[in-house]
Amino acid sequence: MKDKIDTVKPNELVDSGIQDNSVQELPTQIDASKLGPTEGISIDLKKFDKQEVVIEKIEITSVPSTFTPMIGESGQHQQQWVLKISSGILETIERGELPEDNIEFRASELFNLTQDKDGKLSGFPVGDGSNLMKFCKDLGIDKPEEAKTLQELIDSIKGKKVLIKAYNKKYDGKDRTYLKFRY
Repeated sequence: MKDKIDTVKPNELVDSGIQDNSVQELPTQIDASKLGPTEGISIDLKKFDKQEVVIEKIEITSVPSTFTPMIGESGQHQQQWVLKISSGILETIERGELPEDNIEFRASELFNLTQDKDGKLSGFPVGDGSNLMKFCKDLGIDKPEEAKTLQELIDSIKGKKVLIKAYNKKYDGKDRTYLKFRY
């Protein structure tokens, strides 16, 4: 069975009070001799490699994961709880008048937190193999595994200085540069 496609009748959007921006009138004649070269906005993120920055933002969030248990028979995995640690804004591309229109570049790192079999956040890992503990020790935090709460650990991380690592990764067949922390 074919999917039903909703169509909008002429003037239906106008009659409903919704502005129709889908149709633009294009000039019938374009004078190519009046068009010059333009350069797209881009930032070479590699210039931030090995730069020392201050950790300014730390948040607890969840992200998609293929390593967490499945949710019933839905075919989807549970979200993974993570601690997202970020530098301050390194550079901004302004794309509009509103701040939310801009693209902000920061170095950041995600560290897995522990969760129970139902996907509820239950704590933070303290084992020797934990990347979070390795990162904390590299920051010079004395005995991070002895933090009594996640908030206590967050407070000990925020404001610390760390070096940025710029690295390339393929995305849709193209090399992209990402910024994370050296540890």
